[in-house]
Amino acid sequence: MSKKQMKKYLLWLTALFMTHVTLAKESSDHCRQWHPMEIHFRGPETNEMDTEPNPFLDYRLQVLLTSPEGVQYNVPGFFNGDGNGGGNGNVWTVRFTPDRDGEWTYVASFRQGVNVAIKIDSKAGQPTAFDGQSGSFAVLARDNDAPGFLKWGRLEYVGGHYLKFADGPYWIKGGTDTPEDLLSFEDFDNTPNAGHRYSAHIADWQQGDPVWKGDKGKGLIGLLNYLASQHVNSIYFLVQNIGGDGKNVWPFAGEIDPDGNPKNDNLHYDVSKLDQWNMVFEHAQRKGIFLHFVLNEAEEMNKLELDNAELGFERKLFYREIIARFGHHNALQWNLSEEYDLALDLGPERIRDFARYIKDVDPYDHPITVHNEGRDPEPSWLQFLGEELLSTTSFQYYENSAKWGERVEKWRRLTEIAGRPLPINLDEFMLLSPASQEQIRKEILWPTYLSGGHLEYILEKYLRNDNFKSVEKMWQWTWFARRFMQENLPFWDMEPDDLLLMYGTKELGGVQVFAKSGEVYAIYLPVAEPSGDLTMWRVHGTFEQRWYNPRTGRFQGKPRHFQAGSIVSLGAPPNDSLEDWVILIRKISESK
Repeated sequence: MSKKQMKKYLLWLTALFMTHVTLAKESSDHCRQWHPMEIHFRGPETNEMDTEPNPFLDYRLQVLLTSPEGVQYNVPGFFNGDGNGGGNGNVWTVRFTPDRDGEWTYVASFRQGVNVAIKIDSKAGQPTAFDGQSGSFAVLARDNDAPGFLKWGRLEYVGGHYLKFADGPYWIKGGTDTPEDLLSFEDFDNTPNAGHRYSAHIADWQQGDPVWKGDKGKGLIGLLNYLASQHVNSIYFLVQNIGGDGKNVWPFAGEIDPDGNPKNDNLHYDVSKLDQWNMVFEHAQRKGIFLHFVLNEAEEMNKLELDNAELGFERKLFYREIIARFGHHNALQWNLSEEYDLALDLGPERIRDFARYIKDVDPYDHPITVHNEGRDPEPSWLQFLGEELLSTTSFQYYENSAKWGERVEKWRRLTEIAGRPLPINLDEFMLLSPASQEQIRKEILWPTYLSGGHLEYILEKYLRNDNFKSVEKMWQWTWFARRFMQENLPFWDMEPDDLLLMYGTKELGGVQVFAKSGEVYAIYLPVAEPSGDLTMWRVHGTFEQRWYNPRTGRFQGKPRHFQAGSIVSLGAPPNDSLEDWVILIRKISESK
């Protein structure tokens, strides 16, 4: 063998031992479009608690991945200990979800320097170890039968009131924001004062589901299984609540005073705990559950915990680590803070600074939002309208102030006027309990959906709730409403237009009309007597009217056909006229 051949062989051998690709679980031989994968590099031997250098702050891994068409993603990586959850090792990892099939290439940038990890400048620090290491991998085409979000890809802002999957449908949210300390789970490593066991859901764990360290994790994995079985499609959770309500969730490896303390070590991350978190997030995605990451809590001590509420070393590193470890998942959003304007008001400029840094680090452009406090988001959210940094809303309303869809319709109009229509999310409103389920169905669930909005429920005992079966009717009713819209309506093209219906009931806020004029109408009657008259002047064609029972999730009675062109009396439902009903009216043919 010549010297030149020997050199090539040694370079190939070095690359072989320095880098390996971990493929998606569903494909043992190939990567697949929209399925997460990992690329591991062998680098400096270090420990999660080292300080000189700090493996999280003083090294920076970025991997430039290029698709067959030349589209590039500059993806942040992270120190991964021994690669198996241990905090000591030489494994550096990037997680990525390819959005195209074909042959991909990658090249690693690995830099060392003081605080280099939080710097955006690609030339910051000095190249070291495996810097420049490159390779390629093949990606198979999308699997239409893949579980959960793996078949549809990334959930994206596409310029309207609904997010849309890149290779799939528009999405309507029907989720839970209880418990906000979801990750305060006793089976996670280094989680003192854990608030949850989820014992009632251990039986919902199924053979083949993920566990760690023997049989740990069954309660939380079982909870996700239960929520998915009820078609709950979003979970809201804090990833750092030091100094907040629960004081029991953080990603850090060092000593932490849960009450909040400037001396807390917020610069070292717990490799094993974050690996376990990712198992949970991965399972949620496979079950069709959206990840609502909340990055700050309302309480003043929580907001002060990172850099005294500014965008400094701790906060930048925190954002980078969360994005690098979890940003590869297809369906998620970054919520900059719960109740950003409560206690210590972070103010609009800090919110913009936080959002701007996240956009600089996140290669996938996941939606970013911020949550408000109060009866009306107007004082806190008007200043963000038209802001390109934010791609969705997160509104809190106090008890009973979000009824009947009025606030959803107002904010739809405001975002449209500002030139950037946004999804309107009611993320906290009246407490959901067994006793309030029917009231919420009539006053909030259907009025919100048929005004073009989205929902996340806050349950009573919201920090102590371990059993989600007590409000199972609400999960079912929410699914009936979502399924009605998904299967029967081009909801992304529809507008609320309650004035189309005359002489309908005035009870419980009155009727709700969601329409694509001249094509399809969905009408919610909180009481079906009187049902009212639908105005269809200047509309032509033959239409079909059907009655849908929101309590059973089924159409009832025989369809009725009529010619449009005037005022149409909706008539009586098949039964129970004093209950709530939904009417679906669709064009079935043009006028003869």
